[in-house]
Amino acid sequence: MRSRGFLSIVLVISLTAGCGGQAAPPSAEAVARLAEDSAGVRIAKRVWLDYGQAMPTPRAEDDLIVPVDIGEYSESRTTGVMRLGVDASDLTTTFHRTNVPEELKGLVPDDLSSMTTRAISIGGSGTYEHRAGRKDVPAGKTWLHHNGSGCGAAARAVGSLDLRAILSPEVLRKLTAPASSPEEVIDGVATVLHAGSAPQSEFGGQGPGDDPVTLAVLRERFRSVEVSWRLWVGPDGLPRRLRLEAAMPAAGKGMPKTSVTEIDFTGWGSDIAIVPPPGEQVHETGSCLAAEPR
Repeated sequence: MRSRGFLSIVLVISLTAGCGGQAAPPSAEAVARLAEDSAGVRIAKRVWLDYGQAMPTPRAEDDLIVPVDIGEYSESRTTGVMRLGVDASDLTTTFHRTNVPEELKGLVPDDLSSMTTRAISIGGSGTYEHRAGRKDVPAGKTWLHHNGSGCGAAARAVGSLDLRAILSPEVLRKLTAPASSPEEVIDGVATVLHAGSAPQSEFGGQGPGDDPVTLAVLRERFRSVEVSWRLWVGPDGLPRRLRLEAAMPAAGKGMPKTSVTEIDFTGWGSDIAIVPPPGEQVHETGSCLAAEPR
């Protein structure tokens, strides 16, 4: 599968300031309390992509390439667990083509099981990735591992809203800044809704060793990205569901123009253990690992 270079731009959010001096909202406080005990939460995430143009599909057995109005995949589904406080997660993602025209379903391959990816991230220990379809895993090994401090520079530059960032107090304060309104029952509890939107800004951070010139270029490139969000919060102050809609008009060829992400959080306070894979199954690599297939 060819890379779509999507990792650094999907789930990008620019959150403007303006919350200075405001007390931490209930969601930030509630998550922070659980983080002190390193409690966990279960994650179910779906991402829908729209490339906005016809993309060539992979070659079929008869060596035919069919231009279809789909990308490499149109939907991903992630399930797994996260531990708060210890910065650890164990997440498995599957990929799906969900918008192949009926008349082409016999021609366009729709089995993407080889792209199924499991990623274990542990703070201070880096990320371990397993995917059956990878070609760069030596014989006898099943996992790739990287712990480089320079990984994720692009995501930091443009403010990537990944699962860890979503549950950080800083981001939760901004997501819950808009006034709430009563909403639907989710996971058996009544919720309130916080809804807002923001353009890309200089919200992204900078890590040790990040090149400031590169960061500036990336921020300018994605300046036109607009993200809207809807965050449902339970009476205990904990997030129950988050929906993000991102428009990326400046996306390059072969990159998604829009994305919709919906995340459900359940089992708050669960006792979750996340451990690295057996050392004999791990191959150390010098390249940064991407959460999406390459």
